[in-house]
Amino acid sequence: MKNIIKKLTDLSPRQGVTAKKTADFIVAYLKQNNIKTTAENFPLEVPIIKKAILLGDEKSIPCAGCSFVGGAIKNKDYILSSLIPSRYFLDRPNVNFNPKSNFISLSNFYFAPAVAIKSSDLGKITKAKKVKGEVIVEKYKGKIPCITAGNKKNPKTIIFSHYDSIGPGAVDNASGVAVCLEVITKFPQVLKDNLFVFDGNEELSYDYPTYWGKGFRIFEKKHFSIMEKSKKILVLDCLGNGKTQKTNSLNVLKLAFPIKNLEKWQKKTFTFFGDIEKLMEVYHSSGDTISQLEEKYLKESVNILIKEIT
Repeated sequence: MKNIIKKLTDLSPRQGVTAKKTADFIVAYLKQNNIKTTAENFPLEVPIIKKAILLGDEKSIPCAGCSFVGGAIKNKDYILSSLIPSRYFLDRPNVNFNPKSNFISLSNFYFAPAVAIKSSDLGKITKAKKVKGEVIVEKYKGKIPCITAGNKKNPKTIIFSHYDSIGPGAVDNASGVAVCLEVITKFPQVLKDNLFVFDGNEELSYDYPTYWGKGFRIFEKKHFSIMEKSKKILVLDCLGNGKTQKTNSLNVLKLAFPIKNLEKWQKKTFTFFGDIEKLMEVYHSSGDTISQLEEKYLKESVNILIKEIT
């Protein structure tokens, strides 16, 4: 599985053009293993950060853009922990940091100019008398394949994983994709009664205020009937960095699977994930590499998924 994850991280960040290349890799991999797939092209609009700068008293501070729009950051009125839900500051130009990470962590995106910095550089901002920055954003418009394998007519279980990423995305979510590919290719008999969905538009979109999970919502709208009739809906996201966990807590599902009918289907919808505290140390950053993963936990996820769907 780590070979697959290495291939996926080599294509990172998996947004826009590279997300499409990732989809091509997934289809080719399944074809090589004699697995039939279908692909539906969904509309895609995502921000591509062309430039981000931040100055504290005219001195450059390392940063990365994390906004859907470009523009100026004129002061330090809003210095935010990116662990605060983005909806509270969506329209505020800001400088943000992840207090649990030593990386520049793009935990949230905003509908106003915003940059992320390392938490260790926070003092450079708070001590500066004058802070200013700028973000240049280009909106990428295109289409992205939603790839399916298995029973698309009346599946007992529908299994979702997303292949797009912010940064290398080894844990988030090359891990979930690799687990699904392992199950499909090693146990193809599961395709008779189940449907696997590989979504390419989970991380970012211009949907306001819930910008994540758009690909899931499009699939839901187009395929409401099979989701309604299915016995279970499983979401695999951020596995392999710790013991596999399972929940259908609504608070967690809203983050992992923000679809329209989530509350209606809550009892049959579950998300599987690993060590979230460990993930937050590298979340949406250059630190989310294959070194975060352990083969034993990936294999554990494979075994758990097989039991769920057979």
